Amino acid sequence: MLRFRLRACAAALTLIVGLPIAGAAQTPPTPKAVDPADQFFDDSVVHDVYLSINTRDWQTLQIHYLENDYYTCNFQWRTTKLTNIAIRSRGTGSRNQAKPGLRVDFDRNVTDQTFLGLKSFILRNNTQDASNMHERIAMQLFRRMGLQASREAHTRLFVNDVYVGMYTIVESVDKTFLKKNFNDDNGDLYKYDYNADDLPNYLDYRGSDPALYVPHPFKPETNESHPRSEIVADMIRIINQDSDAIFRTTMAPYLDLTKFVKHIAVEMFLGDTDGFNGNYGTNNFYLYRLDNKNLFNFIAWDKSNAFIDGPTYPIFHNIYDQPEANRNRLTMRVMNISELKNQYLDMLLACANSLAATLDPIPPATAPADTRGWMEREVEKEYAQIKDGVYADSEKPYTNAAFEAEVNNLRNFARQRADFVRTEVAKARP
Repeated sequence: MLRFRLRACAAALTLIVGLPIAGAAQTPPTPKAVDPADQFFDDSVVHDVYLSINTRDWQTLQIHYLENDYYTCNFQWRTTKLTNIAIRSRGTGSRNQAKPGLRVDFDRNVTDQTFLGLKSFILRNNTQDASNMHERIAMQLFRRMGLQASREAHTRLFVNDVYVGMYTIVESVDKTFLKKNFNDDNGDLYKYDYNADDLPNYLDYRGSDPALYVPHPFKPETNESHPRSEIVADMIRIINQDSDAIFRTTMAPYLDLTKFVKHIAVEMFLGDTDGFNGNYGTNNFYLYRLDNKNLFNFIAWDKSNAFIDGPTYPIFHNIYDQPEANRNRLTMRVMNISELKNQYLDMLLACANSLAATLDPIPPATAPADTRGWMEREVEKEYAQIKDGVYADSEKPYTNAAFEAEVNNLRNFARQRADFVRTEVAKARP
């Protein structure tokens, strides 16, 4: 009885002060739950996805590839088969009639139907990226830097048992993603919805009416009937109107500026010409407002245009080299704060170190070390995985020679980008 009481007291003290007591029974940590979708996003292999669809429906989807109409079909991956799923054409500039990008929805026709816990995923057609690798490598770097980003892997896609090309499996940014990454899926998710005929947007203030911001360009993806658009309007007003003296204080409830700086630094390091500070104005991100808070989180999306301008992409492109009217308002507020600007430069260096990170010597000790950096190794890994599938892809809108040339461009980026960025950061230091 005495031993029982001592053990109970020790456990109580542990709960009160947070420290273990010698001799007290310790509760083992709860093991991290296994995500069943990990195997679907396993990027150590090239997957095979099979869609079975009425031939006329597939032809209609291709003819009307600019529309978002859904078509019913069946799905198979390995031995898993699901019926009555829905697909539609997707994308903006990447839409293609011969090789359509696809959104795959498991629960549109059958309530609560999921696949490995997923409600949907994206089949990216990579029509704007001859290497087929920009997206996957870019999202890996976001995750290496501790930011939330979609998991990705390559797949061969078969429609009615006919090979239709090499695609990238992309994790949807939806409630499943939010729960996994933020442990919260009750807040407001917005997709920045840039249309081909839109004028460039730089997060300028258009007025106090929330309808000026939601549903366009901030398209609600959750809570569509009550998206709390007034919070978006308030944040943009603060970005544009509050003085430098109070800006960090008034923005704090809406945005973790340090995390935002990390996001734009990763994009800039990747040379993303179509991102938050891209050549076409603000583009390609999601915003997630946590439940019961005003706090927003940026989530990266669509990095097809990363890397394309090569390893010497300037670290302040579209920040200081454009007329003031064509600069993103939030980015400029951040750059006017010396501490945050230095954090931006520090993050660029962290990206450079990650890109160039080498492996330990290969055992046995007598074997030569692999001196290639992380990205160079990743390029070669993905190239070996997808080369045969890309060559056999008769629907891709580029030649096999163009594929090889863009892979070489990625190799050059991997070898040269880190040193270029380090030099540019050194020049930018006060």
